[in-house]
Amino acid sequence: MTPKRREAFRAALIALRDATLSAGPQKIEPNRKDPTQTADEDEQALGEMMQTLASKRNQQQARLLAEIGRALRKLADAPEDYGICEECEEEIPDERLDLMPYAALCIDCQAKRDPRRGRTRKSLRDYE
Repeated sequence: MTPKRREAFRAALIALRDATLSAGPQKIEPNRKDPTQTADEDEQALGEMMQTLASKRNQQQARLLAEIGRALRKLADAPEDYGICEECEEEIPDERLDLMPYAALCIDCQAKRDPRRGRTRKSLRDYE
């Protein structure tokens, strides 16, 4: 990979990090806004679901920021290793890095690590 291409990926990572940070964490609302009133079952269930979704988004955002930080450190400390799969040591295709500049694994190694990702159900009863 050329130094110019590495610099383009570094700029993309910084832009992605800045956009993620500017979005900020999801606010997790308390279940009851007025502690003197009891919430009905539907309202409480909805509140708990919204808290869970906000928490999950915050976890995903933190994971993404960690992956971006790791990729930026790799570009700074060992630029020749950026774009090389950490498992098979083959070059990660530019198309994958264009979409995910923080990718540490090639598509094949990622598929081995997450075998269920990308699979869809064949029917409504297919839960595996």
